[in-house]
Amino acid sequence: MFTYDDLIGVAESGIRELVARVDKKVLTLALKGSSEEMRNHMTKAISQRAAEMLKEDMEVMGPVRSREVNKAKEEVVAVARQLEAEGKIMLKPETGDEYVV
Repeated sequence: MFTYDDLIGVAESGIRELVARVDKKVLTLALKGSSEEMRNHMTKAISQRAAEMLKEDMEVMGPVRSREVNKAKEEVVAVARQLEAEGKIMLKPETGDEYVV
């Protein structure tokens, strides 16, 4: 089962597509409750200005309930699964699969 923490393994192009599709408030809330590694992984796929705005929004947000953060993370995963179903991103490459170009 794919979880929010598994987004670390998604390629930068996939993260870029995901960040563009997820509501900014939901993304900010999800990132607020994320590890520094996850924040860096998500923000390196967007422009420096957009990353700065996200960080500012997280700071201004103040304390948030963990259930709100978990709900936001679930919404991010739902969007990621939808993008995978549309063929726009690959969430988990199967080990041993070979690609033909």
